[in-house]
Amino acid sequence: QPGNVIAAKSDAEGILENAFWQIALNENGTLQLVDKDSGVRYDRVLQIEESSDDGDEYDYSPAKEEWVMTSATAKPQCEITHEAWQSRAVIRYDMAVPLNLLERSVRQSTGRVGVEMVVTLSHNSRRIDVDINLDNQADDHRLRVLIPTSFNTDSVLADTQFGSLTRPVNDSAMNNWQQEGWKEAPVPVWNMLNYAALQEGRNGMAVFSEGLREFEVIGEEKKTFAITLLRGVGLLGKEDLFLRPGRPSGIKMPVPDSQLRGLLSCRLSLLSYTGTPTAAGVAQQARAWLTPVQCYNKIPWDAMKLNKAGFNVPESYSLLKMPPVGCLISALKKAEDRQEVILRLFNPAESATCDATVAFSREVISCSETMMDEHITTEENQGSNLSGPFLPGKSRTFSYRLA
Repeated sequence: QPGNVIAAKSDAEGILENAFWQIALNENGTLQLVDKDSGVRYDRVLQIEESSDDGDEYDYSPAKEEWVMTSATAKPQCEITHEAWQSRAVIRYDMAVPLNLLERSVRQSTGRVGVEMVVTLSHNSRRIDVDINLDNQADDHRLRVLIPTSFNTDSVLADTQFGSLTRPVNDSAMNNWQQEGWKEAPVPVWNMLNYAALQEGRNGMAVFSEGLREFEVIGEEKKTFAITLLRGVGLLGKEDLFLRPGRPSGIKMPVPDSQLRGLLSCRLSLLSYTGTPTAAGVAQQARAWLTPVQCYNKIPWDAMKLNKAGFNVPESYSLLKMPPVGCLISALKKAEDRQEVILRLFNPAESATCDATVAFSREVISCSETMMDEHITTEENQGSNLSGPFLPGKSRTFSYRLA
């Protein structure tokens, strides 16, 4: 059954609000955000940028005759629902875009991209969750979602497999890369695994993504996140690109499926924070968003008859607990060749060391450090205390024997 629906406030047309955020919808479907704690404002959030992609499956490259379009003039249909535990805005519009590179060169736009955004603000959450559904009916182009900030900074933080790195938002080599004999322009388009963050002073904004790995910080003042939603290209390898002159990177073979025609779904989340990303637990917040608790609604009858189990399980159970900041869990599993539990932790910070505190709900008989292949490298220690600090980007694996 549907959840309880509460009536919208009469003075809050186009407003989503909780204890941390006030969100207003602009006429073109973008958002105006106000962080209630810091007072920082963000405007024109979630604008869509559409541009050419004359590259291949290896590299992005704009067309020599570029024509960039945005959703700034969109006329969206908006629906706002206030529920008992969350508020949600659904924004829908179509963008007329060039069908291909030829149309772009003559400023025609018979192609189409359908956009649906679902913005969810839970009543007790610092996050703004965004689902973006696209219907791509055009070729050889790139779609990005823009998240402007007010932060003056020359670097951006992004996570890696076992840590994080600070990247420059602008590469000075872009000004003279051809004169210096570079084979390819050093475009400051970076990759992330789960999150990227911009910060000035004590205030920052982090963007979490599920599967969207490519981002750039753009604009005259380099304050705007540009997250790539899709790149549509038609060739595996292509020669003489605008940003990569000369030979093709790979075989010049048609790959029509790489135009990504049809429906595509993406997920993002925005988190404002104060202090450093490490102290604010940005990495832990991203992990919590990416791996939510899985649950299901137990219906009052059994869809399939099964034999009753010979044991009872508790109504709730937690194997271990860790602090909300510091080390992150990379793996938790049964050991391959012994009756023990394997726990792998890593320090997601870029420069700060940290200690790990793990509290098991069961008695720990012994704890040993292992290699990643689970071969024990240290003698067994009594209890669950982990000796030694974790260096930045350091991962360590432990084997626990529990009572």
